[in-house]
Amino acid sequence: MSSSERMPPAYPTNALDRGLRLIQLVRDEGRVRVTDAAEELGVAASSAHRLLQTLVYRDFLVQDETHAYVPGPAMSAGAARIAWSRGLRRTAAPHMSRLGELVGNSTNLAIRVGSEVRVLASATVPGSTYDWRGSVLPAHRTASGKAMLSLLPDPDLEGMYLAEGVDTAVPVAEFDRLMDGIGWVRRTGWSVSKGECERTVTAIGIPIRSRSGAPLGAMTITTHGPSSLVGPGLDRTVRYMRQACARIEAEIEGDLEAPVPGEAVAATA
Repeated sequence: MSSSERMPPAYPTNALDRGLRLIQLVRDEGRVRVTDAAEELGVAASSAHRLLQTLVYRDFLVQDETHAYVPGPAMSAGAARIAWSRGLRRTAAPHMSRLGELVGNSTNLAIRVGSEVRVLASATVPGSTYDWRGSVLPAHRTASGKAMLSLLPDPDLEGMYLAEGVDTAVPVAEFDRLMDGIGWVRRTGWSVSKGECERTVTAIGIPIRSRSGAPLGAMTITTHGPSSLVGPGLDRTVRYMRQACARIEAEIEGDLEAPVPGEAVAATA
């Protein structure tokens, strides 16, 4: 692209431009503190802090043990390139909203790309968890990830999480816990995550399949604390989730098919 084509926008959005500048700063320098960000942007420390926290909220940044801001999972996530994900999201949307109203908790829809889960859509309800859209999360610590990973053969899981030299490798004890969770999904048809991805969040997930039976996605419900998800209302919650997933599967278009196993697979966080 020539310099004549690269022009500043005629009507820049200052907050957006500053946020993008912070992403570039952390990308290039590796870490940044609030005072550094404020100096770089020429704004008050309070303004810089709000921008940084927004980027944390959207997974572009995380804070390390020294409270400095460093690259988050969304910083390095490449394009998923799943053409059918838009159709899945469109089909699931009304059922997610209805399910959230029935159980009083937020619902989420995402895709799995390798060992990560990316949230495509959220239907939030007042007092429940926040909007997870755009989040990039480790699949083995989420209800959605477990739901989808349970559909893979054990050797594939071992290769993903135990093989030497892979970036996704986890300690043996953590892999054993993952396999316990996957065993639960295979027996019951639904997954659970309690404080594994975020300390106060509990989630339940149920897979969604295409008309041919291929794994296509999963519906999850999330809440702060156990609430009815793991209490007396569990049977009711799972029943409503199964009904919602069945309706989504019935409405999925015939050409909406999952990719080759091991590549991007739809799921929820």
